[in-house]
Amino acid sequence: MKAGAKFVRWILTGVFLLGILVNIPFCQAMSPEQYIESIAPYAQRVKEHGLFPSVAIAQSCRETGFGQSLDAADIHGNSIRQYNNVLGKKWRTGRHFEKVTPEGYGSGRYWTVGKFQAYDSLQDCFEDYAVNINRNPAYKTKDTSNVYNFIHSIAPRYATDNPQAYADGVLRIIEKYNLTKYD
Repeated sequence: MKAGAKFVRWILTGVFLLGILVNIPFCQAMSPEQYIESIAPYAQRVKEHGLFPSVAIAQSCRETGFGQSLDAADIHGNSIRQYNNVLGKKWRTGRHFEKVTPEGYGSGRYWTVGKFQAYDSLQDCFEDYAVNINRNPAYKTKDTSNVYNFIHSIAPRYATDNPQAYADGVLRIIEKYNLTKYD
C-alpha cells in the first residue's frame, strides 16, 4: 500500500473515531424492540412487491445498529437521521449524503467516505428497496420461496462485507425478534 493511501485511511479513521466521540448520545437510546416497532409499518409495504417485511426490518436493524447509527453525522456534521436511509442503500441518483463507512471484511476491511441515497421519508426508503430488489438486474436470481432463500440470494449483491455473514446476521435478527410475524 502506498504511503498516501495509508495516510488517507489514517485520516478517515481519525475522523470516524472523532465522530463517535462527539456524537455520544446523552439520553437512553431506543431499544431494539422500539426501533423495530417504529419501522415495521413502513417495512410492511414491501409485501406489496412480493418481498418479506421480516427481511427488510432485519436488514434495517443490521444496517443501523437498531437505529443507533442514525444519530451519527455525515461528513458535514449533519445528523444522518434526516436522510431517512435506514437500509444502507448506496447512492445511485437524486439526493445523497456522504459519511465515513467501513467496506470489505476480515483483513481487507477499511474505512472510506461513501455516498448514500437520501430519502424524503421512511416510506420512500422501503419503497425504493422493494423496487430496487425487483427491477435491478443484479437481483434477477433472487429466490422469494422463503425468508432463508431470499436473504441468501440477495446478500452477495447487497452486502459490502462478507455475504454469508451478512445473511446469517439478518436471519439471527429475524429469529431473535420473531420478525416473520410481519410477513
